[in-house]
Amino acid sequence: MLDRIAESLFWIGRYTERAENHARLLDVYYHLREEGNGESETVWRRIAEAIGDCKLYEERYDAYREHEVLFFLTLDLTQSNSILSCIAQARDNLKKIREQLPSELWNLLNGFYLWLKGVQLEEVMQQSPHRFFQRVKEGLAAFQGTAVSISLRDESWHMLESGRYLERSENVVRLLQSVSNIEPDKRKASYAYTMAVLKSVGGYEAFRRLDLEDISLEEVARFLVLQETFPRSVHFALANFEQHLKALRGHSDKSSSALERMIRLAGKARSELGWLDRNDITMDSLNAVLQQLLITNSQLGEAVAKYFFSPGREVIA
Repeated sequence: MLDRIAESLFWIGRYTERAENHARLLDVYYHLREEGNGESETVWRRIAEAIGDCKLYEERYDAYREHEVLFFLTLDLTQSNSILSCIAQARDNLKKIREQLPSELWNLLNGFYLWLKGVQLEEVMQQSPHRFFQRVKEGLAAFQGTAVSISLRDESWHMLESGRYLERSENVVRLLQSVSNIEPDKRKASYAYTMAVLKSVGGYEAFRRLDLEDISLEEVARFLVLQETFPRSVHFALANFEQHLKALRGHSDKSSSALERMIRLAGKARSELGWLDRNDITMDSLNAVLQQLLITNSQLGEAVAKYFFSPGREVIA
């Protein structure tokens, strides 16, 4: 596989996963303003901290207000982490390598991008933000579902999926960090934010089915980090990332030893999570666990870039 093709596939997976994650989080956090008790700016600040660049936001705006934050995180093309920017970058990458994936995927992503590009924020706010974010999630689900249904399980597929699962792992870690950073004396009030994180990944029903009654930050963090059978947990994401790397064996003419080192690094990360006990994740240790996972995700992203991509290209979005 050519370097440019591998890089485009990897980032298509990352950008589409990132856009879906942002839509899920915004949809749930958006409604927390109803429970803000006059602290709506705190809610919008926390949303921006979870998925945006607060430094860039504060250079442009003097306060965290609904209209500005929603535009910044959804439709601002000059902000690289907005939903529209993520979709635009995924589309640009797919446009370069259309012959590598089924044409239906291009038609879906291109049509979705054109719709999203034409959306006006005033329309979203006047109608139903929930309906808008639902439409975003459905569009991305259609793209992913079609990819699962009709794509050959070849090196292109495994490259696409490796990007998606690495992005998912990082997203979950950052979401948990956004809640764990609440000051200790306010943690009792963090219940709403903890529920928002759980619901944003679609994990509420799964959490309850496992008879986990205590919806505390500790318990939710354990679930989203360690639960092997939940598709949006860190453990599940890293395990699948490792499997897709293993499937790329034999498809590359580069040094196999470099690929094996990357697979061992992914396996080490997954294995360390497997050895973690539930009691190893407490309020005192959570930040350290999450910080180490962020470092691991960054190392894995850099390893993929060094092995598969052209030298000198961007590594981390």
